[in-house]
Amino acid sequence: MTSPSAAASSAATRSDAARNRGRLLDAAAGLIAERGSDVDVREIARRAEVGMGTLYRHFPTKEALLDAALEYVFTSWAASATAALTGRAWPDLSGFLADALTRQTASPGLLDAYCQALPGQAGNTARQHCRQQVGPLIADLVRAAHESGELRPDITAEDVSLLLVALGRIAPVVPEPAWRRILHVALDGLRTSAATPLPDAAQATPGH
Repeated sequence: MTSPSAAASSAATRSDAARNRGRLLDAAAGLIAERGSDVDVREIARRAEVGMGTLYRHFPTKEALLDAALEYVFTSWAASATAALTGRAWPDLSGFLADALTRQTASPGLLDAYCQALPGQAGNTARQHCRQQVGPLIADLVRAAHESGELRPDITAEDVSLLLVALGRIAPVVPEPAWRRILHVALDGLRTSAATPLPDAAQATPGH
C-alpha cells in the first residue's frame, strides 16, 4: 500500500510536471507568435524558466515541442474566436477577420504559421493543426453567411483564408485605422449585393 506521504509526493511531482509542460507550451507559443516556427529551444526553455533537461523530458525533440505548440496556438485561437461568435452570420464573419488581423498585427509569427497551413505550402504540422482547429471555424462562418444570403455564393472558405493572408501582410505595416479601412473595402467586395463574376481560378494562374 502506498503511504500518504508517498502519494502526496507523487501528486506534487505530477503537478510540477504539468505546470512545467504548460510553461513550455506557453513560452513556445509566444515565441512562435512573435517570430514564427524558427525558434531556438534554448530560448524557449529560458522563457519558460526551466532547464533543458526538463524540456527534453516533456518533448524529446524540437519537432515534438513545435508540433505541440502549434496545436496549442491554433486551438487557443479557434477557441477564442468561437467564444466571440454572436450567431449573426455577417457580423461573425467580419468580426473573425478583424480579430484575426488584430492578432496577426500583435504577433507577426502567427501569420507565418498560418501561411504554412495553406494548401501547397510546406509545413505539414501547421497545416494539420490549422485544418483541424481554425479550418472548420472558417468553413462554418462561410456556410452561415451563404445561408443568410449576405455572402456572395461563389466565395469559398479557401478564398477567405487567402484574403486573410493578404490583409495580414498589410496590417502590420500600416496604422490600425488604415488596415480596418481596407478590411471594410474587402468585406464590401464579399457581399452578395456587390457581386460581379469572378475569373476562373485556372485562368487567373500565371502561365494559363
